[in-house]
Amino acid sequence: MKNTQRQELAVCGLESVRALAAVRPDAVKRFFYTEERAREFGGLCKRLASLRRPYRLVGPDELAKLSGTAHHQGVVAMVDDAPPRPVDDALVASWAASGARIAALDRVGDDHNLGSIARSAAFFGWTAIVLGRDDGAARLSTSAYRVARGALERIPVYLDESIARFVSRCRGSLAVVGADHRGTIGVREARAALVGVGTPAGSGGSARGLAVVLGNEETGLSAPVRAACSSLVRIDGSGAVESLNVSQAAAVLLYELGPGGA
Repeated sequence: MKNTQRQELAVCGLESVRALAAVRPDAVKRFFYTEERAREFGGLCKRLASLRRPYRLVGPDELAKLSGTAHHQGVVAMVDDAPPRPVDDALVASWAASGARIAALDRVGDDHNLGSIARSAAFFGWTAIVLGRDDGAARLSTSAYRVARGALERIPVYLDESIARFVSRCRGSLAVVGADHRGTIGVREARAALVGVGTPAGSGGSARGLAVVLGNEETGLSAPVRAACSSLVRIDGSGAVESLNVSQAAAVLLYELGPGGA
């Protein structure tokens, strides 16, 4: 939930606030907690006191008002509602040189899916997530942070004009794989074809990075993105249902094509 007057965003949920306190405690502008959480977050309160920032013991109902959810787990931290860092050509070049693996979300609209994908990307060792400014695309929200359970403190999120623009930037630098249930190649075949991709320069392999693009929950990849992908990859199933939820598909692809896979 956002506080538009203060330009703040609520981060709630035990794991999310634990990660925030561990990784960037100085980002916390205000902190609210129930009595049962007081001891665990004593270090954060001490830090806030040194910065002369408010922290206060409150009841569950007030936390629900601050966060917009009853699933706050007894802690709410207010941080600046800052936009993700911008993508530019120099950043893409640095990703290519380091053999980075990037997850790009093409108009994925559900904040819960964004949080879930971030959790998978961080777990499997991916480098970053890229979002587009397209209308309807998910944003870093209270829900996204809560579902990510601390992952959004572990993996950076960037913003480009659109994912079509991002894919264009990647041409010649990063291999771009699009997730599509009608894809011409299975994910296991794609993994074999990508051996060596994502290896840092100087290690004896290719310095070319890899971007995996996941499409909108209802319509999949947009036409410009689909056309620009190096390959379209499918996840083969039993055929009982057509496809997976985008966050489930992301978990499979990020595992199969991640540092431990391809």
